[in-house]
Amino acid sequence: MSDKGRPGLLDVLDQDAQRDLIARARTMRVRKGQFVLARGETSTEVFLVREGRLNVLLYASDGREVSLRELTEGQLFGELSAIDGETRSVGVVALTDARLLAISQSVFQALVRDNVAAAGWLVRRLTSQVRSLTDRVFELSALNVRARLHCELIRIARSRGSEDQPAPTHAELANRIGTHREAVTRELKVLADRKIIKSGRRRIEFLDMAGLEEVVAANLRAPVGEEGWW
Repeated sequence: MSDKGRPGLLDVLDQDAQRDLIARARTMRVRKGQFVLARGETSTEVFLVREGRLNVLLYASDGREVSLRELTEGQLFGELSAIDGETRSVGVVALTDARLLAISQSVFQALVRDNVAAAGWLVRRLTSQVRSLTDRVFELSALNVRARLHCELIRIARSRGSEDQPAPTHAELANRIGTHREAVTRELKVLADRKIIKSGRRRIEFLDMAGLEEVVAANLRAPVGEEGWW
């Protein structure tokens, strides 16, 4: 469900290839709130996060922001336009001050063409994205709000690993799972009361991951329309 725990692009390159890629890229610093990409623009650079956190998002026709996922150190974005030359499919905005490595389309394509390790990494990454999108389509189509939130919490826990990272706000969680902030707040309180999580301001501590995973499994086993836990 996440890139966390998987090697990043630089991790699969030998030292010479790493140095060459960094030398041919440019360092880019962005401020909190600054847009790096906008949906529909025609740029083709690929970006590697060196420091900071960014949000991948879309905007609905009514102006509502739909948050898709967060990007953290070591993660890549922008590769789709570098591959097919089409316009950007999402927007990316900095959640914190960030430092990026901007890689031109030609350099990225040459790397993937000439470096077996980079090509294999990219195939695995795109495969993982397809699986993740399949999961999300299923969740939005077949699960109720409670179950969708549980699935998103699992994704957050797995992406975080052992790192202490700020959690999404209740509004951001609501955008990700297609509901409203009040519903997220209510369900988080239920999980906190059952000692599965501990929730605070921009913090979610996972007290019982096995219990949360069983909640998700129960919802996935339950027929559509049933709640499967309580």
